[in-house]
Amino acid sequence: MNKSTKNQNIPAGYTLDQYKQHYQELLKYSNIIDNKSKYLICEKVELICEFSIWGDQNNSDFFDYFFEENIADKLLKIMQRSSFKEIIIGIIQSFGILLGNLTNKENVNYLLSHPVIQDLIMYNYDFTDEEIVDYYISLLKSLALRIDEGNVQLFFNQRMSLFPLLWQATKFYNHKEIMVRTAVRTIILGIMKIKNPMLKKYLTRFPFILFFVHFSCYLKHVWLEANKEILEGNVDVKEKMDDLVDVFYFLNDIYAFCPEISNILDNSLLTYTVIPAMLGGILFQKKETLSISFTLHLTNHLINNFNTTNLSKNIILLMFSPSLQTNLSHLLEFNIGQPRSYLQTWSFRNFWDQHQDVLISQANELFDIHSYALKEEACDKEIETLNRALGITENYNILFYCKQLLLNNGLEEMSPNKIRNNLMIYLQTKDDNLLYLLLNLMKSVLNFKEKEILKICFFQQADTSIIIKERNHIIQQLLDIFLIDPSLRLCTIILACQIIIYFINLDKLILESETINKIYEAYNYTLVKMGQMIKQNQYHDVIVSQYEIVYNKYNSNLKLLKPNLDYLAFSPIIDKHDANIDLMFRKPVGLKEIAIKDLAIFFMIDLVFFSIINQEQLNKNGNSQNQQKENITNQWIIGHNYEPPNNCQLLSCRISAKTIKDKLQACTSGECFWMEDEENFIILETQIVKKEWAHIIYHAKIKDVEVMIDRGEPRKLNVNIKISSNNSIKEQYQDVQLLFDDCSYAQQTKKHIDDTRKQNSKKSSQIIENKIAYGQQLCKDYFILLKQQELQQ
Repeated sequence: MNKSTKNQNIPAGYTLDQYKQHYQELLKYSNIIDNKSKYLICEKVELICEFSIWGDQNNSDFFDYFFEENIADKLLKIMQRSSFKEIIIGIIQSFGILLGNLTNKENVNYLLSHPVIQDLIMYNYDFTDEEIVDYYISLLKSLALRIDEGNVQLFFNQRMSLFPLLWQATKFYNHKEIMVRTAVRTIILGIMKIKNPMLKKYLTRFPFILFFVHFSCYLKHVWLEANKEILEGNVDVKEKMDDLVDVFYFLNDIYAFCPEISNILDNSLLTYTVIPAMLGGILFQKKETLSISFTLHLTNHLINNFNTTNLSKNIILLMFSPSLQTNLSHLLEFNIGQPRSYLQTWSFRNFWDQHQDVLISQANELFDIHSYALKEEACDKEIETLNRALGITENYNILFYCKQLLLNNGLEEMSPNKIRNNLMIYLQTKDDNLLYLLLNLMKSVLNFKEKEILKICFFQQADTSIIIKERNHIIQQLLDIFLIDPSLRLCTIILACQIIIYFINLDKLILESETINKIYEAYNYTLVKMGQMIKQNQYHDVIVSQYEIVYNKYNSNLKLLKPNLDYLAFSPIIDKHDANIDLMFRKPVGLKEIAIKDLAIFFMIDLVFFSIINQEQLNKNGNSQNQQKENITNQWIIGHNYEPPNNCQLLSCRISAKTIKDKLQACTSGECFWMEDEENFIILETQIVKKEWAHIIYHAKIKDVEVMIDRGEPRKLNVNIKISSNNSIKEQYQDVQLLFDDCSYAQQTKKHIDDTRKQNSKKSSQIIENKIAYGQQLCKDYFILLKQQELQQ
């Protein structure tokens, strides 16, 4: 849109004379600022802002007048003379709106370079007023969004090592209002994106490095508060966790935008947050530590969100490395406390103000931490502690401190890792939530891209006796899960199976006799339990009807299942969500759900059993589950065309559907056919003469179909079809009517479907019973073999 087009749509009131008149009236009203004039002043300030934005986009004369009269300076002086909140907020808001809406680059640069901007940033506002805070932070955000490599020198005094905008914004990093905290993070990230060597050095020098320390301490307290509230059930769990995840994204963006500070940030988070709160909780469960469940959940989030950073690598090493340097073990037990300058509750006068005079004194060079220590002897010890925690050894040398302590260089004294030992003990717990969270974390670790890290933790390769023994021990503990009665949730068992199979398939793992014995014990226990259920009438029909569905979900597709329960897993309120979450994550309710769950467990241990047996080459045939000849029509899909089998019987009919009409394909010829089949209910249309193809209109398992001849019309067959779904809780049904040419066709169809349902039920029952008997015989033969070996010895 060009200028002339814009002018056609602008009200006549936008004239330069009108603009000048508003400004002169503003000067007049501001001579005496009182209750009467404050509203008139606010109105004129708003109009001047509006006219200025219009002039920026449509008429350069407006901003020429803005420059000539130095209106920006006049507005600042009015604000400085006023004690009325309304005027202060009005002027702050107007500058923010101007910065956010100006489009002319010259006008933008003029305003950004104007001394009034620095005065607005550093003005002594009453930040106890939340409304002023909101508008002030909004102004800083508008400014930060305008800063780039070309104009950053307007805000960053390299000679004095001062960045007032960043300095002021970071004072609100722990403000109680989430919108303020979010805006502050946006400002910090926007400045960190700027590629300026001197700015990058400023971000890695004292006192700015205190921001990383204080933010780490703040994050620890946020975790502790969330942990307490969630365990007490006082808040909406999802809302609280979403807020914590936002912090993760903020930190991840810092790593991406400013890699120069990644080592400092890593050291800060590990020293002031991860080690004392998370890992300390695994070791000690003190007052200032997180619960085990919350720790495992947060660790899982950290590893998944920071999977490309050194932070994740070192958290994994800290938790799962078999041994740690003795120095680091000492740090775990006697960790560094928070600095004296940190305040948990927001206060505008915080750590920056303590160092302002020192900053100004450091002219002609970037801030030197050693000279500060000499000037402020009282802070010597704290500065030294911060240096060590952040890995700063010299003014220009930053070591990745925690990494140095983690890796075994062959020279340092090593100690057993108590964190790993405790985690491995938790594999034996019967606390379903805790076990689920631990297994979920282990699965995330096993999927970690850094194979060298996994190798150190014994999770990659099995080329030493120590690793083989450790791997076997973990598998044995996971197999014990199948022996717990009552059984754990399906999500927990799924994770256990996936981890066992991962270890088995990872390399040629030599299984110890204890591991083989354990798998036989667990498999035999499940076989006996399933054998007892199949003989009970209340479970028999459910097991037979759900056999194929459950098998396809929990055996055939076990690797694809992702049991991620997220925030509900560590909350005591999960029992209140039974009706809203999948059976995978909760206790079964009713006989049907109990049967489905036990059937799923049976299939999963069956898969694990044959994975281990095949590894040991003790079973050459494998699982004979699917050795039966597949019926070709089982693979037919609605809407596709197929060649009909030879000698198939087709009965002509017309059809109509009462419900879920989108599931029923239209019959193009008006005449359809029901096809006789031993497993499937099939409706199709075909070329009667040549029978070259069959267009499938409807396809369902006969076991899901019930039929009844219409009393008023014997040629009509009412068909009720259950829509197959992996969701065992909510079932859908469809009613279809078949109208045959002859009533004998309706009777023939009904008889075939009824007889086939009975035969298939018996067949499915026999398959299950045969499979159970086969497994029990296999276990029996193995235990006889063990007995013989004992006698020989």
